[in-house]
Amino acid sequence: MHRAVIHVPEEARVDRALRNVRNLLDDFEGEVEVVLVLNGDAVEAVAPSSPHAGTVGEMIARGVRVTACARSLRNHGLGNGPLIEGVVTVPGGVTEVVRLEADGFAYLRP
Repeated sequence: MHRAVIHVPEEARVDRALRNVRNLLDDFEGEVEVVLVLNGDAVEAVAPSSPHAGTVGEMIARGVRVTACARSLRNHGLGNGPLIEGVVTVPGGVTEVVRLEADGFAYLRP
């Protein structure tokens, strides 16, 4: 089983990151665990009104763990708002990346 954490701190990189996730899922055909960690302004991608909402929901349905930094959510006015169903809030995005790398996940940053 392969394991990858994809770190996205910028909204401008969300499309590329989602394509990377889709490619990993397709290429490894069920033999990959993927965690998408969003922080900075990339957390805007997990708002239900985001243009990325459909793709993020599709990735969650395919087993991707999508996480959003609680600090970044607060800083971008999304701290109390609804998020796409299935998104997990973590205290800190970079902290989550470090934890996952320590657990053996390969680090990718599109």
